[in-house]
Amino acid sequence: MTSPTAPVIVSEVNEIVAPSPKVTGGVRVAPLGTPLPLDAVTPLDDAFISLGRVADDGIDKTEDRPKSDKFDWGGSLIATLQDHFMLTLKFRLLQLVNADVQRAVHGTENVEVIEATASTGTQISSKINAKLLDQGIYVIDAYYMKMSGRLVLPIARPVMVGPLKWVHKDLATYELTVQAFPDNENNTAYEYWDDGVTL
Repeated sequence: MTSPTAPVIVSEVNEIVAPSPKVTGGVRVAPLGTPLPLDAVTPLDDAFISLGRVADDGIDKTEDRPKSDKFDWGGSLIATLQDHFMLTLKFRLLQLVNADVQRAVHGTENVEVIEATASTGTQISSKINAKLLDQGIYVIDAYYMKMSGRLVLPIARPVMVGPLKWVHKDLATYELTVQAFPDNENNTAYEYWDDGVTL
């Protein structure tokens, strides 16, 4: 008979995180149908491409759950109903002169890339129009000390591109708001953590 394994005591401070992007790129995108990651550390499928560097304000993840309070005849609160639910990500992409960033911001069909020649560098041209932007799988990868974190949006699409300022005193960025949609199990996202503490 095997003896039970003693529990591993972990200090509460080792459950606190300040996520930073992994060197492979903090925001990754792949076409729908690409195999989804199921944990925080397994390498992603080769179909995932990086959207490059993200601005230092990081990733804003928002869960919107507006409510309606219901009262009885005497004015007592008897129920709080959830009107709807949606999850969005907001982040600012720094590498404007990057074809994959341009495709994420303007749509794959709207971007053309001409390779460099002896007389010109690589040229990227983007059409800006009312077409819906591409749906795909979005993965946010981050780490803190030994810990790894991963947020997976199995179906998502950019729904807003924020104001773009061209000015010599600051970096130009594309601010993307990405809307998550439910998968076949009615989940809009999956969040995975690995504390990095091995036995």
